[in-house]
Amino acid sequence: MEATDFWKEIKENLSKKGKTQEWLCKECDMDLQSLRNRIYKNRFPTIEEALKILAVFELKPNQFFGISDKKDESLDDLSEDLKICGNDVILVPVMEQVFSAGRGQFVPEVEEVLEYIAVPKELRKFGKNIAACRVKGDSMEPTLFDGDTIICDNKGYDGNDGVYTIIYKGNGFVKRLQRTKDGVKIISDNKFYEPMFESSESEDFSVIGKVRYVLHKM
Repeated sequence: MEATDFWKEIKENLSKKGKTQEWLCKECDMDLQSLRNRIYKNRFPTIEEALKILAVFELKPNQFFGISDKKDESLDDLSEDLKICGNDVILVPVMEQVFSAGRGQFVPEVEEVLEYIAVPKELRKFGKNIAACRVKGDSMEPTLFDGDTIICDNKGYDGNDGVYTIIYKGNGFVKRLQRTKDGVKIISDNKFYEPMFESSESEDFSVIGKVRYVLHKM
């Protein structure tokens, strides 16, 4: 479900009740201007806010988002304000931040949720430390392609080589990292791009988290 569809449904439910956005904000303890900005910019609310909104209209999250509502007790340890769970999948937010498989992407100070997508429930082991982002560029082909969606944790470097989201010289990248004696080798899987190197003492490099799952663009 995209943000435009979400707000269309909410507006229809407001109309059925004969209520206003002001009323909805009071019921959900939300800021009215923030709500209007999200609607105008076609941005999702946080999952916590979304659950409050759905509760006001007595809508079941799983049914609203088109996810199976069969009970799976193994998912009970997940925080309800971060994931809406079904039997075989969980929903995770797709963040506004794009990670570059190329020349780098601007990193905003505040990230917005663009939409929610369903991913395998096996990713629940990462708890609330997981989100989805888009890939831009071709430097990670054939592993990642322009427009792919990556599911990442935000737990930094886990001690093993692999594909990570990183901040390098102020920009966001998705690259393969290989630890060396003196630092880290930043590798593009596309052999057209030369690898980069950063020392272990560098202040221009930080690891956000590891890529745990990929949804390829069709």
